[in-house]
Amino acid sequence: MNGIQAAGGRRLCGSGRTAGELYLECGLMKGGSPIEDRLMDLPLEVDPVEMGVSAIGISTFTDEHGVTHVLDWVGADSYPEMADFIEEARRKGVSRKVSRTAPLGDLTAQSCLYLLHPRAVVTNASTLATPDGFACPCGKGHAAQEGCIGLGWHVAPNAGPGQRRLADGTYPVKAPLSPAPEYALGVFMVVPITALTVIQHPDPTIQADREKRAGQSGLPVFVAQE
Repeated sequence: MNGIQAAGGRRLCGSGRTAGELYLECGLMKGGSPIEDRLMDLPLEVDPVEMGVSAIGISTFTDEHGVTHVLDWVGADSYPEMADFIEEARRKGVSRKVSRTAPLGDLTAQSCLYLLHPRAVVTNASTLATPDGFACPCGKGHAAQEGCIGLGWHVAPNAGPGQRRLADGTYPVKAPLSPAPEYALGVFMVVPITALTVIQHPDPTIQADREKRAGQSGLPVFVAQE
């Protein structure tokens, strides 16, 4: 999977990528595994204080094998629903901007991106009625009351009946949950980091600095126009 870039262009988080910025990516591979293989089902609730994560910036952790991974909070301002991000990633791959001072030096080809969303975990799932059309998208047979990630598609439409909008196009959603769901921050998706991409800057000095910074990681580095 290493060396595969995600698509550029418009996303729900903006009209395009920014010149001179660095992006951690998980690209799409033709004939590769479906997005459902990357979902964490059941979503894993996270205490942001304990894990040292916030809605701004990234944090890292090292697993028992000595591999460093990235924790990245997907903001509800751009992606109000967890499924908004998943469906965008299904079409374009994952591309997440990171600060030029982010801790990249310990990242390797084995590193993964752990994605969190403030509406990933339905904390009162055990009290829910099974909504119309519910099914576990990962094929695990979870019941709605177990907190299956499939609950993430039972949300309010915003692009006409049964549809939510993406930057390009829409995707279908299902009947809203009842009673009203209660949510918590959680990991909902884990993807390999297949590329670290620098968006071309017109100033060659700035561009050289960004590429040098990216090269401090153990990831495949690419330069893209957008």
